[in-house]
Amino acid sequence: MSAQTARYSKEKLAEFKAIIAENLQSAEEQIETLQAAVDKRKTQITNSNAGFSEGGKHFQEQAKNEQTIRRLEGQSRELKAALARIEDGSYGVDANTGKLIREARLKALPTATFDIVPPKK
Repeated sequence: MSAQTARYSKEKLAEFKAIIAENLQSAEEQIETLQAAVDKRKTQITNSNAGFSEGGKHFQEQAKNEQTIRRLEGQSRELKAALARIEDGSYGVDANTGKLIREARLKALPTATFDIVPPKK
């Protein structure tokens, strides 16, 4: 990127950093909660004499929870990458054009690396 690439002010970056940190904390808490639920349910099924029907429900629920955990882990990685971009000064800059991503887009999707320009009316 050139030295003339626009950047957000330190105040705006601090605002974005707070949003990202809040989202990251929420994602990590959800991961912990779901993982604890998965582990607890595995123990319950192992220690019980569950029938085929109940075991099937367990595996269906477990698959859903594990899919949600994977989605949240991906979100967590993206949020950590956004924090790294704040630290290295590239946050908020469109990876294709080098222009600033609109503030409204970053507030809606703090992990955005590209801007989506709305169609002109």
